[in-house]
Amino acid sequence: MPQGSVEGRVALVTGSTRGIGRAVAELLGAEGARVVVHGRRQEDAERVAAGIPRAVPVSGNVGHLAEVRAICRTATNLLGPVDVLVNNAGIAPRTAITRVTDEEWDETIAVDLSAPFWFIRELVPAMKRTGGGCIVNVTSGAGIEGIAGFSSYAAAKGGIVGLSRTLALELAMFGIRVNLLSPGADTDMLRQLPPELLSTVLDMVPPLEDTARAVLELVADPHVTGRLVRTDEATYTRPAPNDA
Repeated sequence: MPQGSVEGRVALVTGSTRGIGRAVAELLGAEGARVVVHGRRQEDAERVAAGIPRAVPVSGNVGHLAEVRAICRTATNLLGPVDVLVNNAGIAPRTAITRVTDEEWDETIAVDLSAPFWFIRELVPAMKRTGGGCIVNVTSGAGIEGIAGFSSYAAAKGGIVGLSRTLALELAMFGIRVNLLSPGADTDMLRQLPPELLSTVLDMVPPLEDTARAVLELVADPHVTGRLVRTDEATYTRPAPNDA
């Protein structure tokens, strides 16, 4: 394939039935990648995949290791070895620290931190055998700068930063690149901000297409690894009020 192209590559985008993930899946498909569209519900994945050339749908709850393994197995069986992984799926509960339950903490860590680790661990062996690959992990300004009310989410997204930078070093010798995107977009997490902050932020966040383009550039550029790209600065111009 041409240098800098995604033509013919097999790309698994988790959480790609809406929002950022869907925009990324659609753009990668438009650029010639064979895309695995993932969602919790099979019917949602099928609906989105139907609108993307060469795309296939898979479903499963990424917060459970057995289902992550099944997603990877199905994706490989349908399209062959995955050489582009975009870990986008996530949840962002807004809860004051004194009201965060063990169940909420465990679920958020599982979906936002353990799942990317599981997907990488499952798919890297095939990337090594086929001569390389690209991983883009979606983090958040919450994990970089913090944001009041999102402690479990921020902890998980901060963990993704450390994991990604470590793996960029560890996997470079195998031709596997690992990069990070901290996106600014109109997402579910954003909609949980206080109304007075949300109204300001919504006027400043870039369109989903710009965020998808940032992912495409990280995937297509064969020389970039260990990079953190941010399109979310507007979201973190000032902290949300603390309602603890």
